[in-house]
Amino acid sequence: MANCPRCNRPGLDVEKITVAAHAKESSWPLGDEPYLYCDHPDCEVIYFTTFGRALSKGEVKTRVTFKEKDHPRPLCYCKQVTEEDVVAAIQNGASTFEAVKAATGIGGGGHCKITNPAGRCCSRNYKPFIERELAKRGMLGGTSMLIDP
Repeated sequence: MANCPRCNRPGLDVEKITVAAHAKESSWPLGDEPYLYCDHPDCEVIYFTTFGRALSKGEVKTRVTFKEKDHPRPLCYCKQVTEEDVVAAIQNGASTFEAVKAATGIGGGGHCKITNPAGRCCSRNYKPFIERELAKRGMLGGTSMLIDP
């Protein structure tokens, strides 16, 4: 594991196919070195290599949830569900994780390696978000967030 050249935080291994799916064509060729993903919200770097190559927000074509300050902010890339979709579902009566899932279709897309810029399942991001939103409204409880979508 290597550290991001901008924020110096450890990166997460990411497959080349993920980087290729999200990098703008103007950033190609990507080379043969392995890439890592920077998940720090205040860092402009999305992908980097141990050899010093870095792709910043301007060099990728996908909105990266934690790096976006403006809406819409994606939560589930496979199903194209945003934070705003989840909030709307809760405002319209979804009061449990299962109800939010049913209302939005969030989770279970199975194409995370390609659709999510991190190349991982989005549940590690959307489950805590849904939990926080339900808790803000005093609705947290009942069935667990531990159930996989």
